[in-house]
Amino acid sequence: MFRLRPFDTSTESGRSRERIRRAAITTISAGGARGLGIVASLITVPLTYRYLGPERYGLWMVLVSIISAMAFADLGIGNGLLNAIAEAYGKDDRVLARRYFTSAFVLLLGVAVALALGAAIAYPYIPWMRLLNVNSAAVAAEGTRALLVLFGWFVVSIPLGSAMRAQMGLQRGYVSQTVNGFGSIVTLLALLAVIHLQGSLPWLVFGSTVGPIAAALVNAAVLFYQHPWLMPSWKAYSSGAAWRILRMGLMFFVLQCSVVAAYTSDNIVISQIMGTSAVAAYAVPQKLFAFISLVVSIGLVPLWPAYGEAIARGDVRWIRKTFMGSIWIILAFTIPSSLLLALGGPWILRTFFGKALHASALLLAVLAMWAVIEAVSTAVGVLLNGLGILRIQMLIAPLASAINLSLSIYLTRRLGVCGVCLGSLIAQSGLTLPFYWVLIRRRFRRMIGPTDQGRARQPVEVTSPL
Repeated sequence: MFRLRPFDTSTESGRSRERIRRAAITTISAGGARGLGIVASLITVPLTYRYLGPERYGLWMVLVSIISAMAFADLGIGNGLLNAIAEAYGKDDRVLARRYFTSAFVLLLGVAVALALGAAIAYPYIPWMRLLNVNSAAVAAEGTRALLVLFGWFVVSIPLGSAMRAQMGLQRGYVSQTVNGFGSIVTLLALLAVIHLQGSLPWLVFGSTVGPIAAALVNAAVLFYQHPWLMPSWKAYSSGAAWRILRMGLMFFVLQCSVVAAYTSDNIVISQIMGTSAVAAYAVPQKLFAFISLVVSIGLVPLWPAYGEAIARGDVRWIRKTFMGSIWIILAFTIPSSLLLALGGPWILRTFFGKALHASALLLAVLAMWAVIEAVSTAVGVLLNGLGILRIQMLIAPLASAINLSLSIYLTRRLGVCGVCLGSLIAQSGLTLPFYWVLIRRRFRRMIGPTDQGRARQPVEVTSPL
């Protein structure tokens, strides 16, 4: 499955092997790119912290947080493009793929222009010293220039990101991941050069954005070199294709916002109920188990476009077999890993943080169970997204998020820091997962005929969102 030569895709067996091969290579390249990014961070973070000092480095992190909060500004159009390209690839329709790509690129370009114009209009009216929470006008001015550099990179990356989404839809995510790995090296060299030349904070921010921009440009060049028929053109633009991608994107946008509201608010809940001093008692042990979800997501995300391409071809047996296989592999990995971290957590925390940081056995047990449930939920979400089952997720996700947040607040008041994770665990395992599991079983029964012993019918209705 890790060979470079592709399999023959003229048969169902060959297509099955080729999907797994591409997913495996994408997983390895994503892991390598993430590893290079971590190594670069380990080198640059101490250097930039000593170079800038606590105040200016903290200001940089605030700027990054502001931009990170705008991560969904593309309105989910990128994910909609991924699904659309996977569908066109499954139909071997290059004309349709070009139509989707051109239409999505125009939408993303419009979003970028709207953000740039909105920022230009709002810039004079923003109280920068209050927003950045600094006392010095000089530091505020430097932070403002740095934010403009960071925001400029963010705006440019929105349309450029369409190339990476197209690579993923074509099940060639390993190309973009490999390029991103080299981008991390470029970022490291750029930051080292700025520090050597004693550049200001805006120049440091510029150095940190050179790598991602260069990677996006190189990835776009590789995409159009390998697939010249994807090159955008005004003739290929279609209002119908644009509307379909935008509709899917908005549903993805609602899902993303629901997930953020439910599962990234833990530290805020603890801070408001127990004080900021209690946040570390939860956040640090939680980071031990975050490694499990990182590995799982790297391995599962490449299956997203594979499911989309397979459903377009009607290879339902492969989808069901791969999905169930992924569940068993996830359980075989997450259960022992979570148990090991739960048992060894006290020793790990004591070794690296001393006796000042203590995690109860209950907290570690809840985090271990949540790591397993979260991994299974990721597999389910990848399947539903790949099949284009979005509308029902859009209806369930906000409800589940509201229940999750309410339970987290209630249980934190009663049980302490473990209550936030326990609320997520109860909401996900008691409501969301059972509902989606029944939905998936029914959908498979609808797609597979009762008399052909597993041979898939053509599931036309699943290529578009419910």
